Amino acid sequence: MTIESIDAKIGSVAPDFKLLATNGQEIALSDFRNKSNVIVFFIRETTCAQCRTHVTQMGRMHKQFLDSGAEVIVILGEDVKKAREYAEGINLPFPILSDPDRAIYHLYELEKYFLLFQRTASLVVDKNGVVRYLKRTTVPNVWLQETRELYGFVDSLNELKASFN
Repeated sequence: MTIESIDAKIGSVAPDFKLLATNGQEIALSDFRNKSNVIVFFIRETTCAQCRTHVTQMGRMHKQFLDSGAEVIVILGEDVKKAREYAEGINLPFPILSDPDRAIYHLYELEKYFLLFQRTASLVVDKNGVVRYLKRTTVPNVWLQETRELYGFVDSLNELKASFN
């Protein structure tokens, strides 16, 4: 299977993917189409303290995300066993998807910067599969405030929908 880079942008259709999750299921981005908004977060590395803090905070806010109409997908560039250990180590209420070849990282243009620093990203994909929020970085410090920003953003999608009804 050939995967080409897409230069994901706000307003573009998010490319679909399917990965094995820590709960043993294969989960595709398209599984959420017409059902819920989706927050997708790419973990930089298992050793990234800021990423761990961000994922832990998303876990704590999981019910709030669900109540606002958003599911959470976390992707880790490791095999399922390592992803499961990571998820269990911080007691997450959602599965982590395993991307051992980092094919989905590449699909979303998250190659290593200077071949050393793994790029990471947060994005929100709406119910129609369109990217509505996108933040890429090589400096994971941004994730320390990201969780509440993501919640505010997905909650605003509900307000936007209500104003059109």
